[in-house]
Amino acid sequence: MGMQWLTDFFMDESEIANELRLFDWPHILLLAATAGVALCLFLFREPLRCWKHRETLRYWMAGLFLFNMLTFYGVFVVKGIYDWRIHLPFHFCFISGFLFMAVLVTGNRRWFRAVYFFTWAGPLPAMIWPNTPIRFDRYLSYQFVISHHLLLLMGLYCLIVLEYRVERRDPLRGLFWGNGIFAAVFAFNQISGTNYIMTTELPEHVRELFPFLQQIGHPILWLELCALAAMLLACIPVWLLGRLDRGKCPQSRERAAAS
Repeated sequence: MGMQWLTDFFMDESEIANELRLFDWPHILLLAATAGVALCLFLFREPLRCWKHRETLRYWMAGLFLFNMLTFYGVFVVKGIYDWRIHLPFHFCFISGFLFMAVLVTGNRRWFRAVYFFTWAGPLPAMIWPNTPIRFDRYLSYQFVISHHLLLLMGLYCLIVLEYRVERRDPLRGLFWGNGIFAAVFAFNQISGTNYIMTTELPEHVRELFPFLQQIGHPILWLELCALAAMLLACIPVWLLGRLDRGKCPQSRERAAAS
């Protein structure tokens, strides 16, 4: 029985795809919880900025993101269903995740100024229109939450708590590099016949929810609109934080934390 539970826990997407229910109570609850944590980061930013382990957390989260992805692909390998045509880490959420891991490990604030927008453009559309059922007894649900919801929240953590700055021109920087990634993956898809970042075909559940999209023969247009909308939303915390922290000196907080 224990072995059966383990097998069921690690079911792959093809085995639970028929359980997908958009905007059911687990889906809405998860979105609300994510928004609630984001709000708490704003409300308790001062105590968090003085937390002595505030920098250590980014290393732990980088480790969690890496472990999550290794487990994700390891399950496919162990079950003998790994297929490079669908299981390479070339989806934008996963690319964003690996880039953000590099930011977390190195603390490179310059990289963050572009990658921050990826932590919205990749995860947010998938959070709203997920292709993974939200079930507490399935590993894929946890993998999905870590690589999407936690990725977005950790980007906010770096922005709000660690005070990684985002400048006025950085949305254009993120858009430029994001489109570079899109172009590279699109070229790979054309050569290999794959559908990473959905540049060739949109998911069935999205087409069913928005039938008019089937009239658009170029999914890249829909993806660009989603990415632009997500990046515009990513600017709101930056703007809000600038207003809330106006006149405050980050160095004084660092001295307070050190003492």
